[in-house]
Amino acid sequence: MIRYECFEWMAPLIDDHLVVTSLSGQRVEWGHLSNREGNLLLGSMGNALAVGCGLAMALPHRRVVVLESDGSILLSLFNLPTVANLGPQNLSVFVFDNQIYSGTRISEPTATAGKTDLEIIARGAGIEDAVTVRDLETFKKAALPALTGSGLNFIVAKVEESRGHRKIQRTNMDLLENKYRFVRYIEKTEGKPIFLGRG
Repeated sequence: MIRYECFEWMAPLIDDHLVVTSLSGQRVEWGHLSNREGNLLLGSMGNALAVGCGLAMALPHRRVVVLESDGSILLSLFNLPTVANLGPQNLSVFVFDNQIYSGTRISEPTATAGKTDLEIIARGAGIEDAVTVRDLETFKKAALPALTGSGLNFIVAKVEESRGHRKIQRTNMDLLENKYRFVRYIEKTEGKPIFLGRG
């Protein structure tokens, strides 16, 4: 399964969802496919799930979608019991597991290339609706209710190693600019001020 193909299928289903990505190729690919004000493209690993959970708790009437990687989840496993115990029913977590840490010049295996199973870890933390999918059609069947329905969802998508994101022209939008655009989008759609500046 190819991550980019998953994103191509997902993008038309994203309406007023808030989407948070971790730092990896998926941030580049999702930003390329979906230039939305409701995208928060984080420039760090290990934070997307925590930020997404916070957004879901603060805005329980909005569907929040987190696009994670295996490396990012492994870096911050402490988030899983927190998410499970808070139990936001408007949070869908997609972990695109290519079993590697894929840097600009290196590709080193993650623990999921060995014995580690992120679905089992999520279930052990208390996330009951956790599933692993390995092909695009099964991905679609699991992802559709996660994107259009309710509940806390945790989908581990086993994908091939891909370097396609390295060939994508990067956006000219700075990550700070993206953050403020995202905040202003929430202010506009929720009708509430969030950040008033320090001027």
